[in-house]
Amino acid sequence: MQLTVGELMDRARADTGLDDFGEPSFRAGLQRLVDSIDRHSELTDIGLAATEAHFVSLLASRLQIEDWYRRHPEIDDEIIRSPVFIVGLPRTGTTALGNMLGLDAGTRSLRGWEALAPCPPPDICMRDDPRIDAYTRYIAFVRAQAPSIADAIPLNADAPEEDYTVLDLAFACFGMNGRYHVPDYEDWALAEDNPEVDAAYRYHRRVLKLLQWKTPAARWSLRTPLHSACMRPLLKAYPDARFIWTHREPAKVIPSICSLIDLTRKIYMVDSYPAALGERQLEQWAVSMERLLRDRSAIGDDRFFDIYHRDLIADPQHCLRRLYAWLGWEFSADFSARLAAWQRAYPKGDHRPDAALFDLDAAAIERRFAAYSRRFFGVAQGGIR
Repeated sequence: MQLTVGELMDRARADTGLDDFGEPSFRAGLQRLVDSIDRHSELTDIGLAATEAHFVSLLASRLQIEDWYRRHPEIDDEIIRSPVFIVGLPRTGTTALGNMLGLDAGTRSLRGWEALAPCPPPDICMRDDPRIDAYTRYIAFVRAQAPSIADAIPLNADAPEEDYTVLDLAFACFGMNGRYHVPDYEDWALAEDNPEVDAAYRYHRRVLKLLQWKTPAARWSLRTPLHSACMRPLLKAYPDARFIWTHREPAKVIPSICSLIDLTRKIYMVDSYPAALGERQLEQWAVSMERLLRDRSAIGDDRFFDIYHRDLIADPQHCLRRLYAWLGWEFSADFSARLAAWQRAYPKGDHRPDAALFDLDAAAIERRFAAYSRRFFGVAQGGIR
């Protein structure tokens, strides 16, 4: 990168006229990330400009968040009650489920545009927030650079977004490997008992309080598969959280997530390292499922609800009715109608990943996920019944 960590921070200060970044733990992760990009990822011209702009924007958001808290300390009095997190492997229906839950007027989700720029805190009285147009332009940029992404995942400025975007504000989230080949940074961010990851989840809660302040939330629905590897720090921040675990055969999941990352990396990188991507994604998600199985045993089955991808696709209404009964939420006629309308309009992509591009073999994937498959599909390895 052309800019150092200090220069990135100086640009954020200049852009905002502010100086307080809050808890300083973010700087260690930012330094590791910049160093890892410099060592392992040759950025395209577009990738370099986009990366520096993105990092400055994240730092500017931190400055603005702290300034809002300085001027309005009552924000910290907000209570995040029993948030619901969607976890599990990627490409298991988490986006569809998150979008469905976001249709309920009684549920607060993280929207794409406010994830991109959380300040000023969204106001329930404000119509047509200009950040919606800004995020729409960002989506257009992504589609122009990688048209196939639309087949892999829907993009909508006002739809619920994965909340790894909030963790990115602390620069301690291994999801940065979705843009860059950063193996040493990824290993650091995935390490257990990492104090910077604990700090990232504390900051996550701080941001949610800010977002909730002027848009009151009776309940939050949040999602990212990245939480699966980080349940311990998540529970420190949200001890009363509940979890929806989505399931799909790993042999279908791993090539699909690799393909999506590969499409994204090609915007940023000269070489997307597909073979290394396949190897690291396979191991990363196998470890994530091992941790999630372990942590579920400690947390208790009563705080988890399981949804299978095939069931969600076949009959969303039935799945959501069962989920709402478990959550104790009212499944209203209005929500049912919105769900039916969304199901009719939801774009059905034609994303067909090539496992061979990433040196992935279905039998090897199932062997690595044997414990997961045995628990949720009734088989140790090989084909799914």
